[in-house]
Amino acid sequence: MKRTLIIVTVTLLSLSASAQFRDMLNFNSGGMLSVQWDIAKPMGSMKDYVKNTSFSGISIDYKHCYKKDIIIGGRIGWNYLYENKGLTNVEDGTSTTYTPIDHNVNVIPILLVVDYMPNSNKFIPYAGIGIGTYFINSSVISNNVKTASSNTFHFGISPEVGLTIPFIISNFGLNLSTKYNYALGAGSSSGYSWFDFCIGISFMY
Repeated sequence: MKRTLIIVTVTLLSLSASAQFRDMLNFNSGGMLSVQWDIAKPMGSMKDYVKNTSFSGISIDYKHCYKKDIIIGGRIGWNYLYENKGLTNVEDGTSTTYTPIDHNVNVIPILLVVDYMPNSNKFIPYAGIGIGTYFINSSVISNNVKTASSNTFHFGISPEVGLTIPFIISNFGLNLSTKYNYALGAGSSSGYSWFDFCIGISFMY
């Protein structure tokens, strides 16, 4: 009897969760808050400045249903990319000196996001684009002395594809996505481009 009661309870909870996720896709029925860990891979000319893959990144998205398959919201985040380009010099053919040269890039995106999310009762795929500004701080530090730095706002875009996998007995889901970020050049600062590979948690209401 106890086992039967457990099975019935789990089944009812599963049906309820499925209905809640399905309702989420209806007009003005709710929204989604996502917190993701971003792994950044520099692309293009950005690799000349810093080429290492970065595991130091986070993004927070809030999106609200606008129409049946369209959700609109915003994104803020942070990426930190770093590379040591130290130089080793040989003196008199015998002794060597090493000069540490660190390249650092901090990025804060502030984007308007529009996604297309087709109706689905299980997995929820989506594709969209973010448009807005990237605040980018870049610096070069040699022997612990900052030799160059730049703080600039860049206009940029960020196309994205992803998949949300709902958990069975709650409004939470696992979120997997990839984003391409392209920040145009601004002033004397060049453009930046990189891929984000993201994994995180989504809460739907």
